[in-house]
Amino acid sequence: MASTYEHNYELQQKGVFTAADLEDNKQGRYSSAQLQRFKNERDFMQYNAAKYENKSPLISMIFGIGLIGFAVILYFVGVFDILQSILGGLFLPVMAGVGILAVLFIFVVIPRQYQSSVEMAKGMGAPLPESPLGEIQTIETRAEKFKSQGGINRRGHQSPKISHILKMDSIEFRLTESFFEVIQPKRLYRVYCVKDQGVWTLLSMETLE
Repeated sequence: MASTYEHNYELQQKGVFTAADLEDNKQGRYSSAQLQRFKNERDFMQYNAAKYENKSPLISMIFGIGLIGFAVILYFVGVFDILQSILGGLFLPVMAGVGILAVLFIFVVIPRQYQSSVEMAKGMGAPLPESPLGEIQTIETRAEKFKSQGGINRRGHQSPKISHILKMDSIEFRLTESFFEVIQPKRLYRVYCVKDQGVWTLLSMETLE
C-alpha cells in the first residue's frame, strides 16, 4: 500500500482537483477553479437548453406527420375496413373520439412535456448568483467502488456505457475511469462534496491512512 503522501499525490494527479482545491475545501470554501468549473458547466447547460427552445411546433408537426403516415398504412392494409365491420354504426363516433384524443396529445400534451423538459434543463443551468452552491459536505469513511453498465437503449439492447461509481456511506459519485482505478477499496478517505441540482459532486478527497 502506498504511503498517505504518495496516495494523496496520486489522487490529485488523476482527479479533478489540486492540492490548492483540497486546502480550500478543508476550510469550507470553494476554490476559484472549482467555481469556474461549475460556472462553465451551467453555461454549457444553458447553451444546450437554448438550442431546443421554441421547438414545440416542430415537434408537434413531426408527430402529426407520423400519425398521418401511420393512419395511411392502416387504411391500405384494411384495418379501418375491419373496424368498420366490427363497430358498425359506432365506427365514425369512435374514430372521431380517437382523432380528438390524438390531436390533444400532439398539440397539447407533447408540447407541454417538451417545454417542461427544456425548462428543467434551463433550471439546472441557472447562473451561480441565481442558484448558489450549497455548503460543502464532508464524508469520512472507507471507500467502496463498483462499475455499473447502462440500461437498455432505444433498440432494446444493453447499453455498452460503463459508469465508474465511488460509494461513500450511502452517497455515490460518478468518476472518470482513471480516477476510479486509483481509489483503493476499504481504504479510509475523507471526501469533500456538494449536492448541486440534485446530483452529488465530488470536489476533492484525501486518504487518512
